[in-house]
Amino acid sequence: MPNAQDIINTALAEVGVTEYPPNSNYVKYNTAYYGSEVSGSAYPWCCVFVWWVFAQHDPCLIKKTASCQELGNWFNEQGRWHSDPQIGDIVFFKFNTNDRWTNHVGIVKSINGSVIETIEGNTSVNSDDNGGAVMVRQRSSNIVGYGRPAYSDIIIPGNSEYQYGVDVSEYQNTIDFKKLKDANISFMCMRSTKKNGSIDAMFERNLEGCMTYNIGYSVYKYAYATTHEQARIEADTVINLLKDRKMPIWYDLEDKSLPPFGKDAIEGVAMSFIGECKEAGFEVGIYCNKNWYDNYISQYLKDKFMFWVARYGKNTGKLDEKYKPVGNNIIAWQYTSKGSVPGISGNVDLDVLY
Repeated sequence: MPNAQDIINTALAEVGVTEYPPNSNYVKYNTAYYGSEVSGSAYPWCCVFVWWVFAQHDPCLIKKTASCQELGNWFNEQGRWHSDPQIGDIVFFKFNTNDRWTNHVGIVKSINGSVIETIEGNTSVNSDDNGGAVMVRQRSSNIVGYGRPAYSDIIIPGNSEYQYGVDVSEYQNTIDFKKLKDANISFMCMRSTKKNGSIDAMFERNLEGCMTYNIGYSVYKYAYATTHEQARIEADTVINLLKDRKMPIWYDLEDKSLPPFGKDAIEGVAMSFIGECKEAGFEVGIYCNKNWYDNYISQYLKDKFMFWVARYGKNTGKLDEKYKPVGNNIIAWQYTSKGSVPGISGNVDLDVLY
């Protein structure tokens, strides 16, 4: 079964195909759909183009139909109708040409805020009328909704140039790493130790899964410490767990006990943890949410260390570029706590590396 990028690549290879003769609706996608009969091959073909693209991979992945309305109804019946886009979705439009609820479709190539880039058949670059070509379009209006095919992979929710990952603990239970790898997840951050210093119950299994399936890995340690000594003890629990297994460590600064002490005290706690880990030969970064980054993290820490910042926006499970955190040394973004990926049951935190 294809993934979203397979479909996009096939559609992109068709960009520039036009009707012949011009303005005739005669095009290879209609011929493939209707057969070679002249009487059956000269019809508007935006939906037929979408069908043809999917049929090159799996003819059962979407309903075979030449009707935008019928295809939209089918997605709704399958429970695969959505109001927000993901890459690889089929997007449905309604233009003011008649009273049908949808009369044009395309494939979502990329997403940039409220603008989607699409690959459409029977269109042109500058007109919403029958344009007679396969083109890449920029769209932000006249959108009715999105049909989501049952791809084999995670539908990448935004800029496909990102590396996508998850952060997990024993709460995710047993993870199917093959499915995770097949879903294009390229890294995982694992909880190391708990508040009492005991090891996360799934740590060793998760580390083994990452190594087996060539998924990048790091660990995080939630900070409960309010003194330098407590921070060093927290660091020692992680160091003793990892021993000679070198990997990045993220110090998770978000506990409500810390802000009353102020930026300088938080910096001191962080530096005690970081110093202990660095002395043992580990690279260390800081995880926090955007509010913490803006209000409780000192400029020294921002200048000196890499940051992984959580900012969810509406926390819909999808990546929304307008919430992307910007700041000094921010290299990773946790964009939702309500994500869903193959291989993990229930909600999971989803992340991207810049």
